[in-house]
Amino acid sequence: MIGEVKMEVILKVIHYFSILFAGGVTVGGVIIQMAYVRAGEAPPPHVGKAFALLGYIGLGSIVLLWITGIGLAHLIYGGLGINGAFHVKLLGAALVLGISAFANLHVHQAMKAKRPPNPVLMKRLVQGGRLGLVLAICGAAVAFSG
Repeated sequence: MIGEVKMEVILKVIHYFSILFAGGVTVGGVIIQMAYVRAGEAPPPHVGKAFALLGYIGLGSIVLLWITGIGLAHLIYGGLGINGAFHVKLLGAALVLGISAFANLHVHQAMKAKRPPNPVLMKRLVQGGRLGLVLAICGAAVAFSG
């Protein structure tokens, strides 16, 4: 029993820090990118490399969210069959993970080719990511209420 409580606390701490990092990367990256878009400029190469690093940190945080979230679901609820709202949360989280992985791959390939990422594609990926976040956050709020 004591071991399960310690594991739950450890998983929750990692989960919460992953939320912090993923959210910070997302908000910060979008704000900086929008500043360049509004100025009609492309970021210099060193800023592009920083964006790529932020993307990897965000993707790593999302992967950690999945690992710790699955661990917590099994530890606390005995599995992933919690309720319908939880499945909506998982759908949103899967959308965010898929989009993040695809966006990181696209940015990496663009950097290797020494060209900017496709702005139309990136805008659509951001919109899809926002939809995934809304589903994940609203699903979690309903799934874990009361």
